[in-house]
Amino acid sequence: MAVKISDKCDQDAVDKIIAMGYPENAQYINELLSWTCDPNWPVAASIYRYFRELGKLEVHNVLKTAEQADYDWRYTLIIQIISSYDDEALSECVDHLVKWSSQTGSEECDFESIRILSDRELISASEISKIAKRNLFVYNVWIKETLEAAGKAIYSFPLSEHKL
Repeated sequence: MAVKISDKCDQDAVDKIIAMGYPENAQYINELLSWTCDPNWPVAASIYRYFRELGKLEVHNVLKTAEQADYDWRYTLIIQIISSYDDEALSECVDHLVKWSSQTGSEECDFESIRILSDRELISASEISKIAKRNLFVYNVWIKETLEAAGKAIYSFPLSEHKL
């Protein structure tokens, strides 16, 4: 039975693929993952849930997709699937999370990756500290450069008009 997800609202096709069971539906794994880039799409929630249930069985494909995705999609995969993995599946993600946590300016992939590493104690506190210190240095450089570039405009208004 060949099933194709026709659009972001084609829940029937998604349900049919999931109902086949794993590994019978293995040929559709990439098709399912291709519909995970936008958490607002109606089919996305059931696909996220399915990949969380598959856990370690398909973690490699989730990670491969996340590596190839833009930052927005990677962020979605991190918060919708990877962050909910059990310890066994999550252990497969550590190297990727460490790499992503060190990629400052990655549309919050860095924040969420270091949060998972820290909350789940996947790497040592000293490793977390090393990544955090480096990231904070980069963020502070960006703040300094922004103030230098826009300082004249920012400081041309009375202090009382500045709101964060």
